[in-house]
Order: sequence, then C-alpha cells, then structure tokens
Amino acid sequence: MNPTRLPLPIALLLAAASGGVLFLAFPPAGIWPLVFVAPVPLLWLVRGSRPRRSALCGFVFGFVFFGALLYWILLFGELAWFMVTLMSAGWVALFGALAPAICRAERAVWSTIGIAGLWTVVEWCRGAVPIVGFTWGQLGTTQVDAPSLPLASVTGSLGLSFLVVLLAGLVLLALERWGSGARARALGVLAVAGLLAVAPAAIAIPGPGDGEPIEIAVIQVDVDSVEHLVGDAEDVAVADLHVERHLALADDPPDLVVWGESALDPGALSDPETFRAVTDAIATVGAPTLAGAVTRDADGTERTVTLAFDGSGALVDEYVKGHLVPFGEYVPFRSALGWISATDQVPVDRVPGEEVTLVSLDITGDGLSEIGTPICYENSFAGINREMVRLGAGFLVLTINNASYDRTAASEQHLLMSRLRAVENARWVVHAAVSGISAFVDPEGNVVDARGLFEPATMRRLVLESGAITPYTRYGDLIVPVSLLLVLVLFAMPRRQRGIRPVTEPLPLAPRTLVILPTYDERGTIEAVLGGVLAPDANLDILVVDDASPDGTGDVVRSRAAVEPRIDLVERPAKSGLASAYGVGFARARAGGYDLVVEMDSDLSHLPEELPRLLHAAAEHDLDLVIGSRYVPGGSVTNWSRARVALSRAGNRYARFSLGIPVRDATSGFRCYRRDALEAILAEPITSDGYGFQVELLYRAWRLGYSVGEVPITFSERRFGHSKISRRIVLEALWLVTLWGLRARSRPPLDP
Repeated sequence: MNPTRLPLPIALLLAAASGGVLFLAFPPAGIWPLVFVAPVPLLWLVRGSRPRRSALCGFVFGFVFFGALLYWILLFGELAWFMVTLMSAGWVALFGALAPAICRAERAVWSTIGIAGLWTVVEWCRGAVPIVGFTWGQLGTTQVDAPSLPLASVTGSLGLSFLVVLLAGLVLLALERWGSGARARALGVLAVAGLLAVAPAAIAIPGPGDGEPIEIAVIQVDVDSVEHLVGDAEDVAVADLHVERHLALADDPPDLVVWGESALDPGALSDPETFRAVTDAIATVGAPTLAGAVTRDADGTERTVTLAFDGSGALVDEYVKGHLVPFGEYVPFRSALGWISATDQVPVDRVPGEEVTLVSLDITGDGLSEIGTPICYENSFAGINREMVRLGAGFLVLTINNASYDRTAASEQHLLMSRLRAVENARWVVHAAVSGISAFVDPEGNVVDARGLFEPATMRRLVLESGAITPYTRYGDLIVPVSLLLVLVLFAMPRRQRGIRPVTEPLPLAPRTLVILPTYDERGTIEAVLGGVLAPDANLDILVVDDASPDGTGDVVRSRAAVEPRIDLVERPAKSGLASAYGVGFARARAGGYDLVVEMDSDLSHLPEELPRLLHAAAEHDLDLVIGSRYVPGGSVTNWSRARVALSRAGNRYARFSLGIPVRDATSGFRCYRRDALEAILAEPITSDGYGFQVELLYRAWRLGYSVGEVPITFSERRFGHSKISRRIVLEALWLVTLWGLRARSRPPLDP
C-alpha cells in the first residue's frame, strides 16, 4: 500500500505511535531492542509521501518522542519543555521533508541505506548548530547494552545511529517483501539485518597497554538534605557535606578524589572559612582532588569550572567549561528575550572557556597526569571528549550536577552518554555526580560500579591510564561526510519511474499527418522546406504559423497555398514565441483528426528528406513520440563550432540526468507525435518556451508512460537569417529542467 493513500489523520496517529514506542527504548523503560522497530512506521510514511506530508509526519513523531523523552524539563516549566521539544521535533520534520527526495522504488536497498545516512546527517546537524545545538535522544545511545556498541570506537555514536536506522529500514524492506509474496527474499533481508546487528561485536577496543593504575575515589552527597537552605547558605552546606566525606579517606588515601559539579559554588568559594576547611581537608587526606565549582570574580563574572588541588590543598589548575547550557547557564539574545519572565531564573550569564584544555596533576608522584574533565552538558557532545583524548588525556573525569532533575530519568539517560564516550575513545570515564548517578565506566562501556540518586556514598576503583587511540579518536565523525555524500548521490540519481503506457489505437495504414512549421523571417528557405516536406507523402498536410515576418515570409506561403491545398497558413499579428506557435498547430491537428503531428523548423536546419524516417519509426515501431536526434549513432551536427556542440551535448546530458529520461537529444525540435499521446501531454497547460518547451513535452510523455524513440538526423545550421535562440531561452530551459528535476525527486513513487 502506498502511504499517500492513508488518510492524513491516520498517518499522523501512526507517526505519533512510532515516536511513543521509540521513547520506550530509552530510560526509564530502557527496552533498547525496540529501537529497531519503533522507527519502521515513520520510515514507511516519509519514504512514500510528498515532502510536506512527510515533514508533518516527522514533526508529529519527533514531538511525541522528544516530548516524552525530555519530560524532566517540565521541572523548569511548560515553556522550557515546549520550546526544546518543538526545536528537536523540527529536525525530524526536516528529515521527513528530505527523505522522499532520496528514495527510489527501483533501488530499495540503496534507498534504505540512504535514509540511514540522511538521519545521521540530520542528527549531526541537530547537535552542531550554534547556541541551541542539542544532542539528547540520539538513537546511538540506545546501543550501550547491544552487541553493536564496539562500533562506536570506529564511527562514534553517530555511526550507531546510522546502524539503528539502517536495521529499521531493513525490517521495513523485509515486511514489504513478505507482503508482496517474496518471502524467501524477506527472510534474506532479515538475515542480513541480524548479521549487521551482531557483527560489530567482533571489533576490538584498544587496551591501555602498560598504562599506570590509579585508584580514584568519587564522593557523592545527598543534596536533598540541605535543599531547605537558599543562596550562599546552601552552597556552604553542600561543601561541608563533601568535606565530611573527604576526611573519612584520611586513613586510606586514594590516588585521586573527585567531587561532582557544583560541589563548590560561589557561596562556598567566597567564604574564607569554608574554603579553608576544603583545602585543609584535602591536605589532611593528602590526595590530589578535582572539584566541580562555579567561580565568581570581583566584577560578578561567573564561570563553571573543574578545580584541581594538589595533595597539599593548593589550587594548581582548572578547566573552564566551554559549552554552556543555553537558558541554564546563560540566556542567548537576552536583550531580545527579556520579556520572557522565565529568563529571570538565570540572573547571570556565565562566561565560557575559550578552548578545550586538560587538567594536569601529579597523582602518583611519577610526574604529571593529563586528565580530561568535561563538565556535565559537555558530555553530550562527543567532540569535546574526543578532543581531550587527542590532547593526551589518559582518562576522563566527568563532573555532573543533575540534582535539579530530581529522581527523573535524566541521570540514567546521561549515563548512557558516558558509556558511549568511554568506548569511542577507549578510556575509563569517571562519571561523578554531586547527587548521583555516579559511576565508573570501563573502556568497553561497562558500568563496573554505580550509586543511585541522592545516595551518600564514597566509591573507589582502580582506573588505568591509557594512550591508545581509536579510529574515532583519530578521525572523528567521518560517518557524517560519508553519509552526506551518500545522500547527495542518491538525490542526484533520477527517479526512473513512469506510468504504464496507456492503451492506444493502432495507426491506420496511411496515417494522416500534419507538419507544423513556425516561421519568422524564413523567406530564404520556406519554399525549399515546403517543397521538400510535400514531395514524399501525399497524405501529409502543412500548417505554417507565421508571426508577421517582416521579410514577407507570409506572402511566400500565401502564394504557395493558393495553388497547393495541402498548405495552410495562420498569420499572427506579432512575434509570440515558439511554444504558442506550436500550440496553435497542435489545436489544429487535434481538431482536424490527424493521426501524426510533426514539429519541424523552417530554416532547413531540419532536412525535409529525413522526415520519412520519423514517420516510419512512429508507424513501424509503434512509438508515441519520435525524436530526430543529433546525438544517437548516425546523427550529426554541421556548421557548429566545437564549443557550441559541447554546450548542446552538456545541456542534453543535464536534462537526461536531472529528469531521468533515457533520451540523448531532449532539446531537438524535429519530432513526431501520435495525436492521442499529444492530447494527454497537453491535458495541462504548457509552462515553457524554446528549448524548455521541447524538454517539457518529452518529459510529460515519458512520465505518462508513452513510448519514446530516437532516429538519427543531420542538423545543419541555418544558412539564411538569424537564430531565434537567445540567452534568456537557454537559461529558462536550464532553470526549468532543474525545477522539474527537484520536483521529480520529491514526488512519491508511483503505485506498481
């Protein structure tokens, strides 16, 4: 069934259900295998519909999916949730709008791969746009417990998203083939999908080699216990909770201690007594410490940072968060958005760091260790962690504060990203949350230890530094340009679809033919053309459509018509263009009941002696449209420069490529139509002139399923007068061919 036949309300309900099922693949439900079937209805809807309908289906899918996935943003108000959901759904709408343009019914497998590439490109764009880039909900994050997870070390999380959509597309393809009765082929497609799903498990993630073992302790506190406090008092209380737990490590100090994001906020750092208690506790234990903090300068400037203290409690280094949370840590376009009261919840715009840097600490006493310390939201952008590893980070310490999201699934969803970052870069990730979930993640993405939300705990684990470089760390998101190239190639491929040839009556043994000759200043050639056309066939008439030729062409034709009843003349008061001239002739041919209708120039560029070849092809080969072609074997052009021939060939190649029509000379004006085909072609008004007119008629005939053939002719440059072709006509033809090609690529496939 073609999805365009599905009533729009039903299609939108199906898209909404598809998005709802996809949500179940993520925490809190976390039924990750659903990700391979949830997108199937959406893919079916967008692949076979027009762009506007596909975009609407994509939007509904995205709104339901992201609206459910990001339900925890409702804690900050309905407006915040609505805007983030709306923005995210817009990207799925874009996917839907573009999907029909790369789907080809005759290339089902390539279309399935192309759809996966398109989703990947759009997903990348969703995270890459400045300011409001947002990566939450990438399909690849569902794969952390799947056999495909090692693929992230090669392609990154976007490669997993590509695989997920590819597998969903193969499921759809299998269902379609099963429904069409090709059950063996359907099972074959499913077998390929199963193989692709498990094959990445064979990818080996680089080990740490002789990396230094480091014992790390992560402190997690119960910030709920101090939530009744406000402002600086709460900051001091949270710092005190960390100091208390930190001092408990004095009897058995680890190599490194980590406090989560916001462990030291401005109220704590600006209070001398509290800050002294922090540094004293660190010195008492004697272990270097990383602590998430918000610093405030004397001028009120704030920064989100990770502070690095050595074993004596001295502050020796820091990392400044570069990718801040819009509307969380700053308000973009604050002056323009000041009328929104919710912006008051972010009273200060924090200042971002200028570049990605590492934190250096002497942890083991054998020299400085380079540590990557992304902060919270930055973890959702794979490129930040990757850059830290490229700079030499031996392991990653992520400091997080998800306390504002209470006991929602936000923290579980965040942990999925840390598991991906670990595999992408073959690094241990210390996932240190001030309020939970805190965890240690090994380079294979396994959570080897974790603590729940608001559960006071001190976790300890041996972590190995590593200098290994994965393909993803080295090359980054190569899957994106590869996917983009694939999408562009598929978009460029013409959709070779057409209707079934209509039933036509056979031509009579002696078909009546009307040759239409538009004229304007053709006095020097019209006599020869008329005599040459009439000579071979007594069952042939000529209609000359003259546009008030200043040179007296009409007078010559009128004189000849007075003695030859097979010649008729239509005189128009002014020059009105080629298309309208042929329009007059076509109307006369249809009214007169002619079987064949011929287009032909009157300047001897089309040789009259070659006309029988076109008429013979129409009758003997049962062709609805016969084109006298310069560019098939046996055809030629005389008296043209090489540059002009090259330009003409290029234009015809472009028309063939853009429209998918298997004709070498689409712009030729020497052609023969069967009347019934011409009537169908002209059922809608013609929109072009000149070269574009010839291409438009051909394209319509081919689209409607009529048989089209070419016979070789010799085209000779006119010997009298001047060419009527102008630069405007050429540019118009190029523009129209481009426009028709774009429409063809966005048009849904025809029903079989």
